[in-house]
Amino acid sequence: MAFSSKETIIQAKEDLKILETLHPDRFEYLKLELKSFISFLESQCSSDNSIASFDQLVSTQASTYCEKNDIVKDHQEMEEERDEFEEVKKKKKDRVELVLEKAECCLRKIQEFKATLC
Repeated sequence: MAFSSKETIIQAKEDLKILETLHPDRFEYLKLELKSFISFLESQCSSDNSIASFDQLVSTQASTYCEKNDIVKDHQEMEEERDEFEEVKKKKKDRVELVLEKAECCLRKIQEFKATLC
């Protein structure tokens, strides 16, 4: 599957953004490789050198990094991980709210008890 140079740059930037957003503290090597790949592609586009060598680079890089389907699968896995994280976060929030409600109830009982003593 051949991409035009602009499409390849856009796709690489999107993949980098996804990695940085979903995994800010992981996959640093992959992020650096993507940044290097993007800057190389941009320099190739700006210099408008031989398109044949550019196409060879793109196909080599595509096989080196991942095929588009692999990237889509990785993105789906990242989405699933994020969804799981959101569920855990929601459960924690629900537990915190429950604890706060109990604390408020306890506080009211203490205040009522103090009011009866006076």
